[in-house]
Parts: sequence; structure tokens; C-alpha cells
Amino acid sequence: MALQASRVQLGSRPATQKHAVAFSSSPVRRVVTRQQRFAPCRAIELDFSDPDTQLSVAGVVLGLLLGIGAPVWYVSRTERDEERLEELRAMNRATFEETGEYMTDEEIAAVRKPK
Repeated sequence: MALQASRVQLGSRPATQKHAVAFSSSPVRRVVTRQQRFAPCRAIELDFSDPDTQLSVAGVVLGLLLGIGAPVWYVSRTERDEERLEELRAMNRATFEETGEYMTDEEIAAVRKPK
């Protein structure tokens, strides 16, 4: 109650008395509203017409695409290669059942290119 009374009194004092209260030994609390606490940061101002900003944004986008896209593409190629290898093994077993001989290395290389 006394704290609220001191706030009311601060608002009614002239400017010189407000400054004098700030340096006094009596504890005066500053009321911080929610809007003041979560005020937006205005320190970063981006100008997208600036070539340096455009270059940096393009670098970020390209980095994200390559950083995510390259591993995903590599995994999909590895999975497809495993499927082809299984097909080649099945073909090699079928060849062995028909002819009694396995496929030669040249025949395998023609079907599946070596890495």
C-alpha cells in the first residue's frame, strides 16, 4: 500500500523532484509492463536491396539446400544401389541354376558399374 502511494506521489512531482528521488536512499521500484519486457528488438534492420544482404541470403539458402539435400540424395542412391545389388544376386543365382556357372566379372560389371 505504501509502495503504491509512493508511485502516485512520484507521478505528481515536478521533473526536478523525480531526479532527486532517483538518487535518494529510499527504495523506489520501477514498474515494468509486459509490453516493455517483450518489446521487439529493433537492432537488426535488413535492407534486401543491398547486394551484400542478397548474397548472404543466397548463401544461407544454398547452404541449407546442400546441407540437407546432399545427404538425403546420397542415402537414396545407396538404397537404390542395394536394391540393384540384390537384383544382380538374384540374376546370378538364376544364371547358375540354368547354366551351372555363375556370371563372370565382366558380365557383372556390365550390369552394375563398379564404384
